[in-house]
Amino acid sequence: MELTFASLLAATLFFGLLVTCAVMLGRGPTDMVLLFVLVFCLFYGFRPMMFILGLDVPYPTELFFPEEMPSLLPSTLLALSLYLAFAMLGIAAISRSGSHGWAPFFAPAETDLRRALTVTLVLTAVGTLVSVYLMARYGGVGGVIVASKYDKALGGLYALRSISGVGAIVAVTTFIDMRRQGLPSRWVRAAVLLSAFANAFFVFMWGSRGVLIVVAVVLILGLQPDRRRRRPVRRERVLARLLVAVVLVVVAASGMRIARDNLSHGEVQANYAASSSWRQAAVGTNSIYFDAAMLSFRDFPSRYPLRQGEDFANGAVGVVPRFVWKDKPTGIPPGKWFRQVYEPRKLNGWPMGAAAVWYLNFGWWGLPLGGLVSGLVIGMLAAAQRRRPASGFNTGVAVVAAVFVLPLGWDNQVLMKFVIWLVPLWVLSFYVAPRRRRVEQPAEDTEPAPAPT
Repeated sequence: MELTFASLLAATLFFGLLVTCAVMLGRGPTDMVLLFVLVFCLFYGFRPMMFILGLDVPYPTELFFPEEMPSLLPSTLLALSLYLAFAMLGIAAISRSGSHGWAPFFAPAETDLRRALTVTLVLTAVGTLVSVYLMARYGGVGGVIVASKYDKALGGLYALRSISGVGAIVAVTTFIDMRRQGLPSRWVRAAVLLSAFANAFFVFMWGSRGVLIVVAVVLILGLQPDRRRRRPVRRERVLARLLVAVVLVVVAASGMRIARDNLSHGEVQANYAASSSWRQAAVGTNSIYFDAAMLSFRDFPSRYPLRQGEDFANGAVGVVPRFVWKDKPTGIPPGKWFRQVYEPRKLNGWPMGAAAVWYLNFGWWGLPLGGLVSGLVIGMLAAAQRRRPASGFNTGVAVVAAVFVLPLGWDNQVLMKFVIWLVPLWVLSFYVAPRRRRVEQPAEDTEPAPAPT
């Protein structure tokens, strides 16, 4: 693709906003704001950098025309910059006001290692039983992947997958807290770490690669000196951790995509195998959010009508289980209906980001509105996180919130993902990090007790 001055200028503005947000509003590698910037850069910044450097073209290739890219690329970057600028405004409004924020799922006390170990073992045992049963029923790991991801035979049973997902997060955070506190033996820590990856693999059997990546990222970002030692945090080390995490995400996601295809189909799918390494990295990490955004800004509302808030209405009722409401809408993830606009025969959807969802529902006014709402929410979470201990448990909660619940801001599925991920961790926090009881102080006018004779 030919590099134009407009594309270079728009890219400079976009990445300049990301750097400004990280430097001025973020604090440390596990801070919610910095995690938001990292995820935003991966999902919305990875692809335009490829296009500018001439490493790849938009995906799917047949839906784009080379002559439209000199105008479509900068217009998409400017639209996302508008969303990001208002998100930064919302974050700054909370952080500069001195607000305490709201995020009760961050534990206010240090982790009780015995209780955390008990939860890890119980969840791992239950996840193992469920996985063994599924493998026996569907004929192995590949059969479970096909039944879950392609045949949709496990629809309505995703609560069973959440057991292993939460178990993986609790296990890896318990391992971090054991390292921080120097307890217990190395063999116990090794068993806990093994439980983390075992639970993540159980989730992988359902066709999801995200938990395995999150476990690895939590390890990289969470294994750091205790903040209570008052050691200064060097920006070079923070940057090194973030770069390692990004490289790990790209390599691991691509590798697991190949492994999943081999297990489910016996070979790598032809369209993926025939792609370049850069295209494989983008598809493997689901970083084609930007490609979907370009289609959104190009074709809506000129060719197709806006959604007028329908996606957010569907997302509001998404928290109701399907076994309770049989007529529950099936098109809650916007990526499913969006892909079927262009490829009607496809069942799986394209990954959609919050900015594109706000635009598809409310037009250009949705970008500043969605950005401001997202920034206020992220700011509230970050303000509350900074007043909690820097424990492994809280690190895991922050990564889960940034990757699974609010990956690119507030979209129509946040409430549903909140119930799936953060509510179980919130409930467990009362057990693994018990709150201290408040001791009532005597009133000032109370007379002192007489001295013993």
